[in-house]
Amino acid sequence: MTTAGTYTEVLFLDLAQQLPAAPRLLAELGRLVRDPGTDATDVVALLRRDAALVSRLLRMANSAAYGRAVPIASIEDAVVAIGFGEVHRLVGALAAVQLTDHPLALYGISGAGYRANALFTATLMEELGGRAGLDRQACYTTGLLRSIGKVVLDRAAQREAASFPSFSASGSSHVAEWERRHWGTDGWSVAAHVLQHWQLPAEVVGAIEHHDDPTGREEPAVHLLQLAAAVAARNGYGLPGEHPRADAATLAAARISELHFASGVQRAEETFKRLRASIV
Repeated sequence: MTTAGTYTEVLFLDLAQQLPAAPRLLAELGRLVRDPGTDATDVVALLRRDAALVSRLLRMANSAAYGRAVPIASIEDAVVAIGFGEVHRLVGALAAVQLTDHPLALYGISGAGYRANALFTATLMEELGGRAGLDRQACYTTGLLRSIGKVVLDRAAQREAASFPSFSASGSSHVAEWERRHWGTDGWSVAAHVLQHWQLPAEVVGAIEHHDDPTGREEPAVHLLQLAAAVAARNGYGLPGEHPRADAATLAAARISELHFASGVQRAEETFKRLRASIV
């Protein structure tokens, strides 16, 4: 039987390197989009590193969700036509799809459930982050990759033939406690290690690592991520065993007014529905 001591950071990073290309490209694309010196050729060169991703992006850009009268024929045209920000969102949507080619059976999470949670949390993070004066692309990436640690841990259990009960059969009510009991760590810490290894910004890594228990944290992104996860759960896109809060104290710590919160949730729902409809 596999024990917690079997699981090491080396194993987690090795599994992360075997993940599909889109999550890593999303991290690199975010850095490009944030750089004012980036032009379309830089973005296209990055995307062309994965021919399958380019093909899927073109199908998404030409989907009914965007209502184009004239089809976009090339990735160069797509980047110019829909803009860097929308390309970043679409790559994020593809990352969510690629991460869930199989359900996370040990967690009781379907591929569709994982994708909906990731996409909604990402779009709300982007909307509210902009209103809180944070970097929108970094916020989107934070929401999108929030649960990547679960993917890595689920794959670790499969590789090591772990023989412990699934979360639903464990009797636990908090998924992070269940993770620590069997792996000796939790998904938020694993995600932080992976994303730090991928050289994502410290604010992205820190928000994911600490948002489940933000007590004593002053960084607005930490509280914003808890807020986004709570709204995702409230709107029917939650994940098992998570208990995020969306109260007045969380709003204040995230530097979001009630007015900005309400309008941000509405706009995020619209963006989420468009992105989900574009996945073809």
